[in-house]
Amino acid sequence: MSDVVEKWGKLVAERGFAQIPTYLLNLNRFLDAEHQLTPIELLVLFQLVGNWWKKGEDPFPSMATLAGRCGVSTRQVQRAINNLDSVKLIMRVKRQKRRMITSNAYSLQPLVEFLEEIAKTFPNEYPRRVTREDRIGISRHIGNVLKTVATEDEDDE
Repeated sequence: MSDVVEKWGKLVAERGFAQIPTYLLNLNRFLDAEHQLTPIELLVLFQLVGNWWKKGEDPFPSMATLAGRCGVSTRQVQRAINNLDSVKLIMRVKRQKRRMITSNAYSLQPLVEFLEEIAKTFPNEYPRRVTREDRIGISRHIGNVLKTVATEDEDDE
């Protein structure tokens, strides 16, 4: 934490901070245009990561909380969550408190696995240039997930 204190000052550091991997900050660099996340989707994803304090304890901010923190409507947050879930970067986890349904929790394990795929593609160093072929290869992962989801949905019908 001493580095955080040096960079941000004691008062700010004491209020908390989030660790966000560089691969996540630059996620859209690795995706083709068809699969890139919108600014709101990225902002919601960063908020979820900022609320993820311990492995095994999924973050569970409400839609209203996320909307307030992002400066957008709850409907925009719902759309962002729906897309992040559909491309399998997050997974919604139903929660109950005293038999009452409460805000969803969000597993970020799919995001961790996706970022690991990016890291495998660039194992030695953080790339200064990402080629079109690199983007297509990594985006193919999301495309394959979407095809799998569509097939599963058809099988359920």
